[in-house]
Amino acid sequence: MRCTVTRVAGFQSATGAALTGPESWRFNSGGPFIRNWQPSYGKIDEQQVFMLELNGPATPESVQENVWCTASGIGERIPVRSVDGAQRAALLKALGRDKDADKAPQRFLTLQCNRTLPPASRMQLVYGKGVATPSGVVNNVERRLSFDVREPFAVSFSCERENAQSACLPLKPMVLRFNAPVARKLAAAITLDGAGKSFKPQFDDNAARDDDGVVESLSFAGPFAEQTPFTITLPAKFEDASGRPLASPDSFPLKVATGLMPPLAKFAASPFGVVERLAEPGGVALMPVTVRRVEPALQVQALTLGATPGQVSDLNPKSDADIIAWFRKVRRYDNYNVSRKLAARDVKGALPKVIDKDDRDSIQTRMVSLLGGQAGVRTLAMPKAESGDPRPFEVVGIPLTPGFHVLEIASQKLGDALLDERYGSGRTMYVRTTALATNLAVHFKLGRENAVAWVTTLDKGSVVANAAVRVSACDGREVARGTTDANGLVTLTGLSPDAPSCATDDDYEAGAYFVSARAKDAQGVEDLAFTWSDWQRGIEPWRFNVPTSLEARPDRIAHTVFDRMLLRAGETVSMKHLIRTQTQKGFGLPEALPDTLVVTHAGSGQQFTQPLKWRKTATGGLSSESSFAVPPAAKLGIYRSS
Repeated sequence: MRCTVTRVAGFQSATGAALTGPESWRFNSGGPFIRNWQPSYGKIDEQQVFMLELNGPATPESVQENVWCTASGIGERIPVRSVDGAQRAALLKALGRDKDADKAPQRFLTLQCNRTLPPASRMQLVYGKGVATPSGVVNNVERRLSFDVREPFAVSFSCERENAQSACLPLKPMVLRFNAPVARKLAAAITLDGAGKSFKPQFDDNAARDDDGVVESLSFAGPFAEQTPFTITLPAKFEDASGRPLASPDSFPLKVATGLMPPLAKFAASPFGVVERLAEPGGVALMPVTVRRVEPALQVQALTLGATPGQVSDLNPKSDADIIAWFRKVRRYDNYNVSRKLAARDVKGALPKVIDKDDRDSIQTRMVSLLGGQAGVRTLAMPKAESGDPRPFEVVGIPLTPGFHVLEIASQKLGDALLDERYGSGRTMYVRTTALATNLAVHFKLGRENAVAWVTTLDKGSVVANAAVRVSACDGREVARGTTDANGLVTLTGLSPDAPSCATDDDYEAGAYFVSARAKDAQGVEDLAFTWSDWQRGIEPWRFNVPTSLEARPDRIAHTVFDRMLLRAGETVSMKHLIRTQTQKGFGLPEALPDTLVVTHAGSGQQFTQPLKWRKTATGGLSSESSFAVPPAAKLGIYRSS
């Protein structure tokens, strides 16, 4: 907009002096500039249409002369053309700007580069100097909007492998990904054929479910046959949602293949499991281990963990402190990696070398042995393979004696398949767990004033009398002990309801008590079982509407008795206050008493206070009496006392 300020004729100061200088002044509010544009992010189409919202109207002639496109690989300006008619109307409606554009059509520019943009290029829409308003005010600031043009339409294949050179794992899905949306109906026609079967694609749960929707990936679910070739075939005229064909149509049909099942050594439970010692009458406790394509001879050598392929070592801690320490240690090493500082403290042998500078401070837990070099480690007998070939898929059992065990399997077969080749030949992978072989069960309830442990048998559910029960903090320090009675119960006192925490910089642990029980069975076998006080997932008291409190002091209950509940402004209400604590014996009296009564208006928060005086009653309780005169100007509504 152009503006002119003109002096009023005869203008003079209060003293009568005439104003000298120019008769008028001219200025303008600047030429039209871009206030908003769409698209504003992401990759654009090769024939993208742009919408520019200006702060004021611009003439089509000035736009045509001073707005252009540039693209990498094209050494000249690309003129723009105006998008009009139904296409413009549809675009503005889709962007929600149709009503604003109807009121000021020259404020909204709908433009398109006058040639197809090169795929995978960088382009700019240049809003140059010289764009003018109908009144002739010219823009004098150039603005460049940068965009990335999308890549040519392509389909990529991926599958999980043992390493980059291996074929696909038969157990894992095969995945196709599109770099542009594809109609679901068209993608559903893709097939995977092999081993005499044809597999249909599956789509993500969040993908569009109707045929008119679009998808960006699909998968073929296994398991697939081992060492088998497969062919992925696309339907005829396969194209993306924009109608673009594949940039490399010769890549399909695509030939892929599966390899052998990967080596596997997996405990039935990790990082901890319970094995019922008498589950098989007359048998022994067995820890199940699933193995596949590992060393045929899983022999063990004490104190030489890792030197012999497929070895299993077992450490049988005796004291509760040892059990707690190993239980927490193995749980830490159940994570994918730990810090090198922690591993240097826990591992007796040498640590793997650093192969990635960006990951120099951590180490994979599967690459270190926790039992190697430890005192007291012994070997366990493992069932032998029937031949010298690698073990097929099978489940074997490790015999366990009664008690808590730390188990660790070492395998070079696993290491060769799953560890980085940069660690060199002979790399060994370790699989570990802890297991409790027992016929006892310990149940523990922690309260504010005491705790109760109940010991039973697993095979018959009968109570166990004369069991030695110990309670320890998570650092191994014993805090209580007792012996079960004829009902298998023992009451433990002196325990804080808030168990101490053992959280460190290396791992977070909530506070919990370790509760163990030891007893001899009818055959004279020493048995051991334990639990943690926070092992209550699924049976938390709040799930059954059982009131709970973790406060060390008893809950205080206060109650006020009113002479009446409905009052007018200016009236007086009389009150009697009672206060008690809740204990295991019933109601008690608090050590500290409140000394102030607060009456609060629920709507406004206005408060009135007065002192409280407590007196002992004839029955040994405590009560206090007070009255409250409702002010004449008091607000209507509900009042609460506290």
